Amino acid sequence: MKYRLVPALALGLAAATWGQQSATPAAADSGQSLGATMHSIQEQLSKQGQVSWTETVSNQPGMTIRETANLGDVMADPEACTLYATQTVDYSIDLPSGRALKPGVTADDLHSHVVETDTLSFKQVGNVTVEKMQDVSNQTYMDAGHKEISVTVTPPVFYVKVRASSAVFASHTSTTKGKQAAVEMDATGKTNGLTIRDEETANRVAKAMIHAVELCGGGAKKDSP
Repeated sequence: MKYRLVPALALGLAAATWGQQSATPAAADSGQSLGATMHSIQEQLSKQGQVSWTETVSNQPGMTIRETANLGDVMADPEACTLYATQTVDYSIDLPSGRALKPGVTADDLHSHVVETDTLSFKQVGNVTVEKMQDVSNQTYMDAGHKEISVTVTPPVFYVKVRASSAVFASHTSTTKGKQAAVEMDATGKTNGLTIRDEETANRVAKAMIHAVELCGGGAKKDSP
């Protein structure tokens, strides 16, 4: 979930993070209670199950990055105005036919497994948007000064992004590359989010989150200097 997980930088290949807004959902029904709103969020996210897609990058012809995300252990706590969730993401890289591995790299290193647990307080959310994964991947390259690189995501998948004015979203990740030992990391950030299979569901989730933010007293705040 954390600002979207990034394909492993195996073989020194570039990969994408996230960034570009594509839609801002309208606010949810103002008459719905916080309990009902949080239950709706939990129910819709729990139904997502496994979401799979591929990415190709223009400066790596013939290479395909395959990603599968699975969102589980979702719990929306109305008393704490907090969403808890665990997302597992598996990455694999298909190399172009005939391309040899770099010295020291094995076929196992082309596979990575990430388990991320997140805590998201709606009291601290500034805004919520729905974005196309392809757009945010391309925006990342632009932000890094590589306008010449483009990413294609197939099939289209979506990302519900939440933002705050300071680094308040907590996450713990366990990343295993190939047969190497898992690397554990705790982090906080200003941005977090969820991978969603289709735009309609992404908009429904975002709409419910916007209402939860309103009921929990969150919303846009002046950025910290």
